[in-house]
Amino acid sequence: MKTLDEEATARREAMVDELIAGGHALRSDVAAAFRAEPRHVYVSRFTRSHQVDGEWESEEVNDAHPEWLAEVYRDQVLLTSTWPAMSSSTVPSIMADMLDALDTRAGMAVTEIGAGTGYNAGLLGRLVGDENVLSVDVAPELVSAAQAALQAAGHGRITVVCGDGASAGVVRPDSTDRLIATCGVSSLPNAWRNAVRPGGVIVAPFGAGVAVLDVDEQHGAQGRFLPIGAWFMQLRPVDGAPLMPRPDDPEGPKEPCAMPVSAWNDDEFTFLVSFRLSLADILTDASPDALTVWHRDGSIATITADGLAGQAGPRQLADLLGRLWNDYQAHARPSRDAYRIAVTADGVHTVIAGCAGGDWVICPPYAE
Repeated sequence: MKTLDEEATARREAMVDELIAGGHALRSDVAAAFRAEPRHVYVSRFTRSHQVDGEWESEEVNDAHPEWLAEVYRDQVLLTSTWPAMSSSTVPSIMADMLDALDTRAGMAVTEIGAGTGYNAGLLGRLVGDENVLSVDVAPELVSAAQAALQAAGHGRITVVCGDGASAGVVRPDSTDRLIATCGVSSLPNAWRNAVRPGGVIVAPFGAGVAVLDVDEQHGAQGRFLPIGAWFMQLRPVDGAPLMPRPDDPEGPKEPCAMPVSAWNDDEFTFLVSFRLSLADILTDASPDALTVWHRDGSIATITADGLAGQAGPRQLADLLGRLWNDYQAHARPSRDAYRIAVTADGVHTVIAGCAGGDWVICPPYAE
């Protein structure tokens, strides 16, 4: 009978083989880091959801559960903490793509925004050396747990600090060669660009994608998006993000909507939507028959399968989605890898999609 370490090693090897076969962890050093780093040390428990008689139920899986190790070494996200500090262990294939794009070399200084479980920091330590990794998280309880897990995994020299990851007081200017975020943003914090030395790289979830940006001499940044979908928990301020209650359903007559409900299943379209409606400001409730979208400002729209929509609030969400759907089709439905992003030294963002008929300027993001 295998020991825990032996079984974990075997499952880890199998997971990495599957990642490589799927086109992930293409850099040999990234693959080697995944083969060596014990994910199970960072996720001794997590919550998984499954359907029972059509209803979703949650179940906690811990290291005493017979399926714990098998679940840990699958290519899946693991929800490790809910309220008040929500955290998860990211899908390994997405982590691998981001680490491939980060383009690290041994001895480089790397800053991570969003310590989470500590697993990604451990991988970074294997890539550049533990003493060169700084990981930041806004939640004290997550920082403590990540520090303990990193210590248990042999990474006692990695620095994990509690603070605002968008603050120049935490992420100091010209302090790092690479910056990677494991939380989503709708605009790139100035502190991140200023922290990265000219010639450095930022890899960060932006909208519903992952941006890879090169930092220039003036601390502007230009880059591309990875061809993968990515829905990360959003960057949280120190005092926490306010709750977003669902407004009352819209009343009054419904009107035709140019966007069909099925459009929400088009991952490339929802990527485009994420530039117009910040993921930090909207929530959705989707089914085959209807889609409801509501905004932090109190706006709400419900679009039904018969092509009609009701909307209310200061932002006409159904009209906005309809215009975006028409534009998306008119520009031949560009995919993520057709998009480019540029951020000037004073923080002005521009997003452009390269289309067959010429560039489509989708910027500034979130403009009506």
